[in-house]
Amino acid sequence: MLPLTEDKAKAWLKRQRFPVPEGAAAATPEQAAEVAARLGGGAVVKALVPTGRRGKAGAVRLVETPEAAAQAARNMIGQEVQGFRVDKVYIEAKVAIAEEYYLSIALESFPPKLLISRQGGVDIEETLAKDPTAVTVVDLDPTEGLKPWEAIAAWQAVGIAGAALPKLANLTSRLYAAFQEADAVMLEINPLCIDIEGNLSLVGAMVGIDDDALSRQARWLASEDEPDWMFAGRNLTPRERAVFEANQKFRGGMVRYSELDGDIGLIFNGGGAGLLQHDLILAMGGRPANHSDMNGVNPDKIKTLTRAVLDNPNVRGLLVSANHLQMTRADKKVELIVEVLAERGIDGAIFPVVFRMFGPKEAEARAAAARIPNVHYPPGGTPMEDVCRLIVDLTKKAAGVAR
Repeated sequence: MLPLTEDKAKAWLKRQRFPVPEGAAAATPEQAAEVAARLGGGAVVKALVPTGRRGKAGAVRLVETPEAAAQAARNMIGQEVQGFRVDKVYIEAKVAIAEEYYLSIALESFPPKLLISRQGGVDIEETLAKDPTAVTVVDLDPTEGLKPWEAIAAWQAVGIAGAALPKLANLTSRLYAAFQEADAVMLEINPLCIDIEGNLSLVGAMVGIDDDALSRQARWLASEDEPDWMFAGRNLTPRERAVFEANQKFRGGMVRYSELDGDIGLIFNGGGAGLLQHDLILAMGGRPANHSDMNGVNPDKIKTLTRAVLDNPNVRGLLVSANHLQMTRADKKVELIVEVLAERGIDGAIFPVVFRMFGPKEAEARAAAARIPNVHYPPGGTPMEDVCRLIVDLTKKAAGVAR
């Protein structure tokens, strides 16, 4: 999931003509003061990180003057909130709140779910636990959408009546349509407010986009000067970011790369086989430096993945492994990986490299791998356990660690 920070979520909602308070991001205390002044002085200052429960973490502050906004920004920028570094804050106009509600749409399983409550705010989790009648959950039809009268029934189920009911129903129906159009997997509005004049306002908003849909939704990709966590909900290393970007930029196949704190680089083909070998390495006392997965034979993607694995300064050895290939040729993948190994001048006697790539064109794959001095390419049919034990032993030896 690609989580959007509140500035992006609110900008998207505003383009869709949803009622959101005026606001803007600020990277410095001085910018925060300028935004607050434009909003009339009093404002809400929020740490701009893609996570909930910021209020509970002290990362949301109500201020009355631009100077107070600057001080709040000064206190937040550079700090960590829920594991995320705060590089910017979001300055937003205050809303004179009369009522607070909760609304979320989630695609965690089929069908998508709408969850609404007549009690919103920072204590929503406690509300759900203490008063189940305050909450209703509705299955959503991805082909039919959510009709206004269905939304009316949902809000009535949590006790909403009167003039607010049709407004909430219409808003909820439109939010689900926008959710689908954006390829979202999560949308949370908390609080969804009615102000003292009876108008709706989306005061808190979190949105998560399906990262497998980004080829259709390139507008959500962060620009180069924005924090890396815009790509995956956490701080990415430069190597992770390079693989992520290659996966979106180049067509065909898929590569994934998640960095860990070990010293054995892993390039796997096939999710289940990769997870099994990862666990085997751990059970044998090895320390994976990453987890990865690749399919297809897009040269740019496979080379980017290989460079990412090798560029990790902690890596002391490399295992390239797959279950028996059926849909792709072994030589195509091995040749691409070998090109990167060769450009780095890798010698298997110093930096151990083990291939387990069996299947079509295996002989040609072995010939390509042989261009790397002292490479290990066990006989066909060698069990995964054996190659995992081999790379663990060779890496420990290369790192000067006694078994």
